[in-house]
Amino acid sequence: MRKVTMKDIANKLGVSVSAVSRALSGKPGVSKRLREKIVETAKEMGYHPDPLAVALKKGTTKTIGVLIPELSGSFFAEVVASMEKSLFHLGYRLLLCSTDDDPEKEAEQIKTLINQRVEGILAAPVYVKSNKDLFKAVIEDYKIPLVFFDRIVEGVDTDYVISDNEEGMKAIMEYLISKGHRKIAFIYPLRGTFTGEMRLKAFLKYKDYIETREEWLKDGHSNEYFAHDAFINIMASEDRPTAVVVGNNLMTLGVLKAAREMKLKIPEEISIISFDDAYWNEIFDPPITCVKQDPQQIGLIAATILLNKLKNKKRENQPMQVVLKVKFIERSSVKTIRG
Repeated sequence: MRKVTMKDIANKLGVSVSAVSRALSGKPGVSKRLREKIVETAKEMGYHPDPLAVALKKGTTKTIGVLIPELSGSFFAEVVASMEKSLFHLGYRLLLCSTDDDPEKEAEQIKTLINQRVEGILAAPVYVKSNKDLFKAVIEDYKIPLVFFDRIVEGVDTDYVISDNEEGMKAIMEYLISKGHRKIAFIYPLRGTFTGEMRLKAFLKYKDYIETREEWLKDGHSNEYFAHDAFINIMASEDRPTAVVVGNNLMTLGVLKAAREMKLKIPEEISIISFDDAYWNEIFDPPITCVKQDPQQIGLIAATILLNKLKNKKRENQPMQVVLKVKFIERSSVKTIRG
């Protein structure tokens, strides 16, 4: 069905397009009788104004761009839901773009957001070193407020909200060591991403206190399917680890599926511990011990920082760098090794 335009209404009534425009926008220059007739005809014909065009005339689009790595996991879904809840009642709408952890796609999505004239961007960037110049251009050339969340890009001086990755990994490793584990494997998030690099670096700080091997360190690419295969490869080795640390909740789902396929008993045959929580960690038998992030707080704080930047565009403030504490949750997926 063809979209009804002001020209269609003008042709039907035999008036000028400018008269229709003035009547529908509430501006003077048309009689009360003609205005009522134009408004009534517009409703009958199913006319709807272009929201972007209307916004641009007012000098604002009330649109916020959001860049996230994927759409399938619960973590980013909760973050975005919290952002939307914070921004919606103030009249802002979200334009959601997935990058699939592909820096080229990320660059295209950033350009799309710029072309859509978003008023601000909330981004969980792909790699810690990719698209640095483009993100800088967003801030410096296009003057679009930018806030990173969960991940950052090195060399881009802007606000961010992240979890304390190092403290989270420290809690995991010290817990496993206290339970007698020394042979520990790690399926880490995608290399090159901020979370992947930070969590792997924190794990490797314990290399002198544990036994780990190259074949026990696997890149799970931050997704369920790679982590599934990585776990099977680790457990296929002749000398298996006693515990596997999984670097995010979506990868944990893949690991749990793989363990079930291999008919491995948790924690009797292998202990599993996850960086981040999800509903499946609680309902799985046994429930999975983990470090829990707070995606709702990440979303709320990132959105609040962006709103402050939008209100104070002319004022140059020092970027806010928020690092949120994580919470260790002990459940039943790690056994104690004695002797």
